[in-house]
Amino acid sequence: MDIQFRAAKPEDVEEACLLIYSAAVEAFDYVFATTWNRALDFLRFTFRRRGLFGYNNHVVVIVESKVVGIGAFYSGFEFNRLNWENIVQIFRFFGPIRAWGVLRKGYLTQRLIPPPKRYMEYIADLGIHPEMRGKGIGTALLLHQMKIAHHRGKKLYALDVAANNPKAQRLYERLGFKVVQERGTSVDSAVGLVPAIRRMEMKLESTSSLGISLSEVRDKQLEVGRNDVSTL
Repeated sequence: MDIQFRAAKPEDVEEACLLIYSAAVEAFDYVFATTWNRALDFLRFTFRRRGLFGYNNHVVVIVESKVVGIGAFYSGFEFNRLNWENIVQIFRFFGPIRAWGVLRKGYLTQRLIPPPKRYMEYIADLGIHPEMRGKGIGTALLLHQMKIAHHRGKKLYALDVAANNPKAQRLYERLGFKVVQERGTSVDSAVGLVPAIRRMEMKLESTSSLGISLSEVRDKQLEVGRNDVSTL
């Protein structure tokens, strides 16, 4: 299977936003869904622009000319700018009154998922098309970006995983990630309780794990499903 990677484009909006949404359904619905709009409506709006969910900091996976996977990759240094851009998009989409309620819920959610450290390469919005899971595509994307992060001089690779998704956690652990923190929650969304979040980190001082072959990637079979979470 020929797996390719490229920077996301505004025209990827439909496929990309469905994959981003699948990464954290409960959290996205809690923060961005209202009686006037769905969370996906906001994601489509902001993906075409800039911010945490903008196309500019996402990488897509292409198989047979189709977008089948996505992930956001940014440093703690870049996070502050992306977060401010996201706040601007929230006010543009929701208006000056409703935006404050969205920001409040976003703040409560961010307490579960602390911002990345400045020297850290953070992974968010990991989503793989349901028909392509279990084929090593998510792992290939993580390893591809891991090499880029190492080349950029990053010392730490990090992501967050839902505590109720042990299968994904085990697969991340096979790549070298370790749980360093867990934060509980009582936040409830329209589709269920937002799960507790575990921060996982991996040191990038050693490059020994960066040369994994695609056959080994397929063996690891990293599936990125609806219970993987992202920074909001």
